[in-house]
Amino acid sequence: MFTSNATVMVIIFFVLSGFFIAHSFETNAWKKRHFYVNRTIRIYIPYIGSLILTVILFKLATLINPELFISTSPREYNQDLVIAYENFNLKSFLWSLLFIADPMYIGYNYPYWSLLIEAMFYIIAPFFIKRPKLFLIITSFLFLTEIIVPNSISKIINIGMLSKFLTTFSIFFAMGYFCYYLIFKYKIQNKVKKINVMYFNITAIVLFASAMFGGFFVDSKYTYLVGGLFTVVTIYRMIVYPMKITIFNKFFISMGKISYSMYLIHVPIFILLYSLLVKFTGVEVFYTRIYWFGVVIAVGISYLFYYAVEHQSLKLIKKFKEKLKKLNFLKTN
Repeated sequence: MFTSNATVMVIIFFVLSGFFIAHSFETNAWKKRHFYVNRTIRIYIPYIGSLILTVILFKLATLINPELFISTSPREYNQDLVIAYENFNLKSFLWSLLFIADPMYIGYNYPYWSLLIEAMFYIIAPFFIKRPKLFLIITSFLFLTEIIVPNSISKIINIGMLSKFLTTFSIFFAMGYFCYYLIFKYKIQNKVKKINVMYFNITAIVLFASAMFGGFFVDSKYTYLVGGLFTVVTIYRMIVYPMKITIFNKFFISMGKISYSMYLIHVPIFILLYSLLVKFTGVEVFYTRIYWFGVVIAVGISYLFYYAVEHQSLKLIKKFKEKLKKLNFLKTN
């Protein structure tokens, strides 16, 4: 909201995703098919729930304030709502089921774009789990080549989001893989001189601020890279220097627990609230003080969505893992 560079936050998630997928393989010794089943349950069930909720909330918004969705306002957001309304149909819904925007995701739930990138990572994840260095080398080459010679690779692999994944986003999953390798395999924390935690904190703050606000001065790809480095530094700091659990960070831990649910549903909630605000104020309000109530409401609804939908998928995963353990036990005995 303050930087118009929200993609940096998604980059942080991509690095964390790479890191924790590496941890998941180490902990569960996944076979490829079991890994794909696990990830499908984990990601797709909450996603389907969010699609249904998105359709309901967007439809309510159009009924409450239909004028908003035929707006002549030149502002980009309003025009996007008009396009979303014109494409609020079965075709758009079916494409959204595949994480594909045609021409945009159903109900203008644009954060869905990152799930397609995540799915692409899952497809290749098992093949690089024991080759983190190779993964980082390949993705770094693709990323740097695209920066040095813009569109050089994109022109060759001109397949929508696939080229974006290869040239812009895959490197961040690789950074997560390599970070896991450095800490848990290479044990880098035992091979370098111990650095005062204060320096990690300062470095993390500087990197985060540079990533978020750097987009005003340089190409966004550079800010993505800085955001990736921020995540690696923070992971190292949190593992080597664990934080004490306090009431303050317990709140953020709980927010982290519902973060996927919140990511999936916060935009349709905002659209509904926006339609209500415009209806009752007669003004196309946006980043004003009253708008911030929407953040609180979105967080509250996200907790409900988490327990109603996402938590159920986690229960299924737990049962799936228990079943695999029993099968492995029977095979070995």
